[in-house]
Amino acid sequence: MHRTRQRLTLLLVGLLLLTSCVTPPPMTPQTDVPEPPGRLIDVNGHRMHRYCTGEGGPTVLLEAGLGDFSLYFWLVQEELSATTRVCSYDRAGLGSSEPTAGPRTGKQMATQLEALLQAAGEHGPYVLAGHSMGGLVALLFAGEHLAETAGVVLIDSSHPAQEEQLADSLPGVSNALDQASRARWEEWAARAAAGTLTVSDLWPLSPASLPARVTEQIAALLVRPHPWRAVIAEDDGWQQTLREAKGAGALGNVPLVVIAAGRGLESQMPAEDRQRFGLEFGDLKRFDKIWRGLQRDHLTRSSHSRLVVANNSTHYIYLDEPEVVIKAIQSLLKHD
Repeated sequence: MHRTRQRLTLLLVGLLLLTSCVTPPPMTPQTDVPEPPGRLIDVNGHRMHRYCTGEGGPTVLLEAGLGDFSLYFWLVQEELSATTRVCSYDRAGLGSSEPTAGPRTGKQMATQLEALLQAAGEHGPYVLAGHSMGGLVALLFAGEHLAETAGVVLIDSSHPAQEEQLADSLPGVSNALDQASRARWEEWAARAAAGTLTVSDLWPLSPASLPARVTEQIAALLVRPHPWRAVIAEDDGWQQTLREAKGAGALGNVPLVVIAAGRGLESQMPAEDRQRFGLEFGDLKRFDKIWRGLQRDHLTRSSHSRLVVANNSTHYIYLDEPEVVIKAIQSLLKHD
C-alpha cells in the first residue's frame, strides 16, 4: 500500500469544502495581493510574515496545519488579543511569506519559527496552539524550548504514529487519495503560474465563517503558484516530519489541552465521494476510531493534560467552534 498520510484527513475535509461551499458572490477576478495585516521580517535572507496583536503574556503562538496560514486563525486571534499577546505567522512560501528552497519538514519549520521570533524580538513564555500538522511543529518547537513553554494546545493534531495505525483503516484507497490531492495541488500551481487561476476558482477554500474581507484576502493569496508549491513541499517532507516528531513531544508537567473533533468523517462525507474512492461506512468508522485514539494518546505527553471534545466540529475546530479553542487557550494563560 502507498503512503497513509495526514492528508487522508485533509483531503476528505477538503472535498467537503469543495462540494458544500456556498456560491461566491459576483466579483471581479483579481491577482493583486492585498497587504498582509502584519509585518514582513527578514529571516536569513527571505521575508516571513508575522502578525501580532494584543498585549500581555504569555504570548500565544498559533501554528496552522499543512498548507494553511495565519489568516485562517482570524477569529481566534481577534478574540484572544483582547487579553494577551497573540502571534500568528506564515511558514515559508505560504500566505504572505516568501518561499525558500530545501526540505519542508517539521524540524525545519520549528527552526524557522525560532529564527522568526528572534528576528522580530519576541520573547517567551509562549502558549503554543497547533492545528493538524501544526501540532507536530508546535511539539517540536516546545521540545527545544521547554523552559519558555507555558502551555500547549493540540487542535485535532497529527500524531507521529498515525502512519502505521491508519495504514489499514482505508484499504485500497490510499493510492487514490494520494494521487487525487497531489494532482489537484499540481494543477493549481500550474494554472497559477500561467495566470489562469482566479479568486473565484479558489473561493471554496476561503472559510465562510470568516469575515468577507478575510476570505477575499485568502483567495487572493492563493492565486499565486508558490503557495501550492509550498503545500507540495510540506507534503514531500511529511514522512521525515513523522520521524522527527517520534522523538519529540515529552512535555513533563507543562499544561496540555488536547482538542478532538466531535464529528468524524463518517458523518461528513457525501455518498458520491464515498463511491468515488470506493469507501464504505465501515472504512470511515475505522478511520474515526483510530484518529480519536491518537488524540487520546497525545494526553500522555504531559502529566498535566486534559481532553476536550468539540462535539459540533470537523477537523477544522478553530473555524467550526472557535470558542472551544479560545477557552482552551485561555485556561492555560491562567497558569502563568
